[in-house]
Amino acid sequence: MKTAFSTTRLSAFLLKLLLTELLANISHGEVLKLGYITGGESRSDNPSYDRPGRVISGAITLAVNEINSNPGLLPEDTLEFVVAETFGDSTESLKYTAELWAGGVAAIIGPQETCTCEAKLASAWNLPMISYFCPEIEVSNKHRFPTFARTRPSDVQISKSVASVLKHFNWDSVYVLHNANERFKEVLNAVNRILTKNRIQITGSKSWDGLYLHGLTPNPFVQLVDQTYHDTRIYVVIGEPHEYIGLMTYMEKKGLFYGGEYFVVGLHVDQLYDPKHPEQYIQGLFMPSPDVLSTRAYKSYFGVIGSSPVYPEYEAFSTAVNDYLEAPPFNFLNPFKARGFNRPKIIRPEAAYLYDAVYLYAKAAHEARKNNEDPRDGRNLLKYMVDTSYKSAMGYIVHIDKNADAQGNFTLIALAEIPHKPGELGLMPVGGFQQVVFVTKENEKVTGYELILRERIKWVGSGPPQAMPPCGFNGELCLNQNLIDSVRPL
Repeated sequence: MKTAFSTTRLSAFLLKLLLTELLANISHGEVLKLGYITGGESRSDNPSYDRPGRVISGAITLAVNEINSNPGLLPEDTLEFVVAETFGDSTESLKYTAELWAGGVAAIIGPQETCTCEAKLASAWNLPMISYFCPEIEVSNKHRFPTFARTRPSDVQISKSVASVLKHFNWDSVYVLHNANERFKEVLNAVNRILTKNRIQITGSKSWDGLYLHGLTPNPFVQLVDQTYHDTRIYVVIGEPHEYIGLMTYMEKKGLFYGGEYFVVGLHVDQLYDPKHPEQYIQGLFMPSPDVLSTRAYKSYFGVIGSSPVYPEYEAFSTAVNDYLEAPPFNFLNPFKARGFNRPKIIRPEAAYLYDAVYLYAKAAHEARKNNEDPRDGRNLLKYMVDTSYKSAMGYIVHIDKNADAQGNFTLIALAEIPHKPGELGLMPVGGFQQVVFVTKENEKVTGYELILRERIKWVGSGPPQAMPPCGFNGELCLNQNLIDSVRPL
């Protein structure tokens, strides 16, 4: 019954798409229709789905309207889009990839959660596909996915930034702690691969299950630290940043940060730095403010996080996205307004990536038109995307690399006094990352990042901790000398 319903719904969707295309061509001439694959609704069998489409989808309306109003961009064409709702189901995403291609779309903007299988289908049909959401590493391979591009940085990007931090301070041996949630699996794989490639030894890796809520649930880091602190001095941690306070405060209680011998580098995955609330990064999810213990602990912490958008431009963008979310074809009502609060939805970073994806296609299609080429030719269109730069809705310049991946823009944050708030502490920007090209011993060119410090680091000890004690974690590097000392005559 479920299959029959799904087939009927998809057939109706295809008919609607074809009719819309026919009417559009009659009334406007050449129309380039975009298929927008998103998840803004949930089903009863998956009620916990977070429906990201409800807080980002207005960005595609904004971008399409702006482009159609700009005589300097695709002046002979009109952009339109059709919405394909997946309910967060990868099967639906695959079905709509096929339906959109059959319906004659010029390109697909998406998909959302998954993209490897969809990108393979798109490449088989030579259909341009630009994802604003998918972080999967595999699709960076342009030999296998020659029509796929993305405006959301892949998980490799933040991993390269972490590697540059470790290399800058000569931390060539680390222990990795990570949340076991599937969401962080790709990040963990990328970290393992990038650190190994940079000759940074991972002495071990352990995970914790479930979401840790500081002060409300048992602290998983008690056991993890007790089991591992003899084998490391530098921890790399991957999870929800508000969970890290459990690790930091336990290490402080245990006295590991005393003297500056231990340090933690945390990944803030899928987050943008919020300059308005730097104190939030050193307190638990339900803590009203940082306490003395956490403030002391975070003296031994670096965070790698997405750079803050440029204000006030990003505020204007967020306002426009909120307005379009409540307008057709989405009609996602603001729940705060329904309760009498004049408060906008909090817009996710993917809204900017969605906006950027539409512009990336439009600019490439414009170049194709200038050369009398087909803007539906995915393989050809990608040549107008790779090795180009654009101004993102975030407000800063983003580069698309040779793999058609948007390069990440990350910031290093550390404990410091909050400006204009004497005595109050939070995690503040202390550095950024500059893209560089390294030449390996095998004469291979590799793109990486170099840490550029902009503030002086206030170390707990006399300087950065050593990644390994002089005699090794268990004295193994001084074994011969200890043996000589033991037999030396008195």
